[in-house]
Amino acid sequence: MSGWLRSIFVRNALALIVLVLVSQAFAFGVYLFFIQRPRVDDAAALTAVQIRTLTRLLSALPKEEREAQLKAINGVSQSEVPAADEESEALTNPLANYFASRLSTELGREERVRWEHDDEHRVWARLHVHDEYYWIRLSGGPTASRNLPWTLICLLLGIATFPALGAFLIHRPVERLLRRLVRGVDTIEQGAWPEAVPVEGPRELAIVADSFNRMAGTLQDLEVTRAEMLAGISHDIRTPLTKLRMALCAPEAFEAPLASAERFLEQIDAIVQQFIDFARGWTTEPTKPGDLNGLIERLAADYAGLGYSFELSLDALPLVPFRSTGMQRLLMNLMQNAAVHGRVGLAVATNVMDDVVTIDVKDRGPGVPDAMMPLIRRPFRRGAQSDQYVGTGLGLAIADRIATQHDGSLDLFRNVPTGLVARVRLPGR
Repeated sequence: MSGWLRSIFVRNALALIVLVLVSQAFAFGVYLFFIQRPRVDDAAALTAVQIRTLTRLLSALPKEEREAQLKAINGVSQSEVPAADEESEALTNPLANYFASRLSTELGREERVRWEHDDEHRVWARLHVHDEYYWIRLSGGPTASRNLPWTLICLLLGIATFPALGAFLIHRPVERLLRRLVRGVDTIEQGAWPEAVPVEGPRELAIVADSFNRMAGTLQDLEVTRAEMLAGISHDIRTPLTKLRMALCAPEAFEAPLASAERFLEQIDAIVQQFIDFARGWTTEPTKPGDLNGLIERLAADYAGLGYSFELSLDALPLVPFRSTGMQRLLMNLMQNAAVHGRVGLAVATNVMDDVVTIDVKDRGPGVPDAMMPLIRRPFRRGAQSDQYVGTGLGLAIADRIATQHDGSLDLFRNVPTGLVARVRLPGR
């Protein structure tokens, strides 16, 4: 039973049925108190006026003619009027009971009204004429049929059926989307990648479908990146590791075997560090307002000590919120990329406009072919001359990831007349 009640369809159907019943109860209350009861009050007042008028008319007649007129009205003589008993006095229709109560109030405390249960729904009222009491029959009082009318049966069936149908129509697109999501999750669990869930239907369901598609795409990209990282580690470390083995096993083949072995270890360490930097996230580092120009000047001084001179053109910048270690890694990767591959015309420029801070790292080297421009930011993608340098092809991918984690972006385009420009855009506040 509890599992049955946990169904969304059953809960929606029950909720709609309850809402319909409550709305029907309120509608019936409005009808009863604001429409039907005023009508009964008017009918009771009109009937009381008719009875009082008839009383005055009967008072003007002699007794014999009075009884003859009452017999003509009632159809029976006064001696044949049905006697009052519990069945005739007990009214099963609340509306009729209310009518009789209102009529008694209109006629006065001394008068009596009783209901006769028959097919004509007659009301008997007692008249007080010249110290004598007479009963007169009135037809057409408010009633309620003892048999269940077909309209009420249809109404009850509608109350039971249409909410369930409405719940089904509401639940159907939700269930269809949930089934597709379940199939997609099962596919991912089995190690495959599902087809995109159609982004359609109501806005909320379309948002869920779009979020699932983006999540599946992200997971697929992560899986591809993981496979590429494993392949990259195997490929990039194998060369310096082989040279290190040779330096240890055949030192006579090297002029300075210990220095060569140390250099090969440094290459392996640099490769592993790049993989670690690519795999890690910088979001755990707190963001603090800082001086970007000061950071660029310190890095340019460090590269000057290594023999790479960067021309600086730094505009006055506000304090920019950034993660110190992550931003330093981003700038180092861009400047290292320019120093190693561009070699000449090295420069760094900063600018601020419309609360957007721009950092340009430039070189005037051979540049990158147009066909490679959209690809070199991807992991393990290298330029045409990459085989001449030790690396993993992760420098720009790491810089792009750090820029994204700072709510910024990294764009690459051709420098004029030659070379490459790496432009970082960051929010200024």
